[in-house]
Amino acid sequence: MLRRMSAAAGWVAAGLAIPARARASAAPSDPAPWLLPEDVPAISIDLPQLRYDGHWAPRPGAMRVLARELRLRTRLEPVAEPTTVEADDDALFDTPFLYVAGDEGLPKLGRGGEARLRQFLDLGGLAVFDAADGGTDLAFTRSVEDLLSRISPASELGPVARDHVLFRSFYLVDAPVGRTSTVDHLLAIQEEGRIKALLMRNDMGGALAETADGRVAHPCVPGGAEQRQWAIRLGVNVLLYATCTDYKADRAHVETLLRARRWR
Repeated sequence: MLRRMSAAAGWVAAGLAIPARARASAAPSDPAPWLLPEDVPAISIDLPQLRYDGHWAPRPGAMRVLARELRLRTRLEPVAEPTTVEADDDALFDTPFLYVAGDEGLPKLGRGGEARLRQFLDLGGLAVFDAADGGTDLAFTRSVEDLLSRISPASELGPVARDHVLFRSFYLVDAPVGRTSTVDHLLAIQEEGRIKALLMRNDMGGALAETADGRVAHPCVPGGAEQRQWAIRLGVNVLLYATCTDYKADRAHVETLLRARRWR
C-alpha cells in the first residue's frame, strides 16, 4: 500500500476528516454536524506533480489552486505548496495521487522511472495525465498512450462511463470540462473498475491556473466562469477518488453527500 493510504481515507471522503476540537470554529450555517472520532486523525495530503525533462509545468500553480479549493470545499487538508517528484523518486509513494501535465510529447522516463511508475499504479496510486493543449494537439496524448502501453501492457485506455463513481465522488459532474470542452469524455486504464491512470484532454490545469496576483490565467471556452467552476469540481472529485477509490459507490453514502452538499 502507498504510505499515506489508511483506513481513515473513507472518513476524508465523507467530509468528516476534521478533529472534534476544530468544529467549534466552524461556520454556524454549516448544517453537517458530524465529528471525526478522536482516535482518527485528519489526513494531510500532497498533490505532487511529475517533473521530467521538457515542458513539465505548462500551467504553473495549478495544483496549488486545487489544493486551496480542496481545503475550502472538503475536509481534506492539502499541503499549501504541492511538491514535485521525479519518476524514480521514493517520494512518489508518499501519496496516492500524481499529476502529470504537458503540452508536447512526453519524453521517455527511463527504465527505472517507468518501473517505479508501474509499481505506483499497481499499489493503488492514480496518475492523472492532463493535456494542456486542450484537445487541439495529440502529441502529449499519443506519448501518454505509448507510456501506458509499456507500463500497463495488459490494459488499454478506454472511455470512463458517465455512471462511474469518479463523476460523483463529491460533486455530481456531467461533463469533464477544463479550459476547453473539446472532448466529451475521459480516458482511463481500469482494473476491476478501479482507475489507475486517467487521461484528461480538456486542460484542467489551464482552468485552475492563476496569475501571481490571483487572477484567472486562462479563459475557459466556451463556458467562461461557470465552466471553470465545473473544472474545479472535477478536480475535487479526482482527488477524492484518488484518496478513497470506490468508497462512494455505496448508495446510502451518495445520498448523505447530496444532503450535506445543499449548503455549498
